Amino acid sequence: MRIIAVEDHWPEYGTIVVRDTHGVDPASRSRPGLPLLDEQAVDAQPGGTIAKAGDGWLQASARDARHHVRLEAHHGPPPLDDVWHDVVETPYYANTGSVMLTTVLYGENYADRPLRLGAPGMYRVRVSCRRTPPEIPGFEASEGDLWRMQFWAAPEPPQPPRWLARSRPAVQSGRTGWEAVLGLPCQEVLHAVQIAAGTSDATEEQIAAAYQPWSSSSGDWSGPLAEDLSDYAVQLGVPAPATRQELLRLLVAAGLVIAETSAEVTRYRPPASPPPVEEVLRLPDEQVTMIRRQDAFHRYTSFAADLAAVAVWSPGCTVSATLEELSHQLLATEEEIHGAIRYGTERGLFSTSGDEGMFTAMPRLPPPPEVGRIARRLE
Repeated sequence: MRIIAVEDHWPEYGTIVVRDTHGVDPASRSRPGLPLLDEQAVDAQPGGTIAKAGDGWLQASARDARHHVRLEAHHGPPPLDDVWHDVVETPYYANTGSVMLTTVLYGENYADRPLRLGAPGMYRVRVSCRRTPPEIPGFEASEGDLWRMQFWAAPEPPQPPRWLARSRPAVQSGRTGWEAVLGLPCQEVLHAVQIAAGTSDATEEQIAAAYQPWSSSSGDWSGPLAEDLSDYAVQLGVPAPATRQELLRLLVAAGLVIAETSAEVTRYRPPASPPPVEEVLRLPDEQVTMIRRQDAFHRYTSFAADLAAVAVWSPGCTVSATLEELSHQLLATEEEIHGAIRYGTERGLFSTSGDEGMFTAMPRLPPPPEVGRIARRLE
């Protein structure tokens, strides 16, 4: 086994990237017979929910923090262990037989530390992540997550990716739309409620102590609000808030914070499932449409990239399976898979034939031509 370890890697754009080392002319690269394995071939989110790979590249979805990254070369499939929160296996086509840790923008920081895999050809890589608690500004630091990429030679034809462990649901919880309506001050106060009520319901004094401005334009806890929320306050039947302290009343009326009074002391906590904003407030139709689109994007964009990763490694870039089979392969519910296929089809990422578990990955559309250049050509 060969190992390359990087103890302090901060990825660009929250994406850990591994690519083939240099030395192969792109025009002479051999291909595994599948047309959509280039890094930009499909219009899917980098990394998916955990990681995905293709012809000479691998992307893993990481948060903005410093991480520990290990690249390992094995003679065969390494044994599975259960100390990892997220695990996915995927094919990887190596044109040089060597890989290196790099960045989205092709950084060369680790070019002198390649990992030799073996002969050029088809490999399989198991990407595992052990997560640590995220850093909370002003409260605690994060140790960074541990990422491990284990490569071994695999026979062709390649077997599509398979997810072996998930620490979170494949489909995210989505967005209620409140952040788009109420703005930054309400998000800051809600964040303070979440921190203060982390272990038990919090008093207003504890929430005030937990409050941290998110930007230089944010005011302190008792400072005046620049935002006019009077229209929403009227709909909710509460006085218009003038400070972040007074925002608590509005957030309680909206159902975003639960308040309970006992022995003349009021304590606050976030609800288990806050209501969507369009179910509470009267909003213009176009704003509701925008909020629903944002919600669908937040829910499905990462998981749709997982489905696209399965498709591009399948014959004809087409997945033909039952929802039950996909559920075992992706560690996701049939409802989540059905929703992600529908979302990807609406975005042009997939085409479908009507069968529930059948979809085809579509190539990324070329960028639209520049209007100025078209005008000059017509003159």
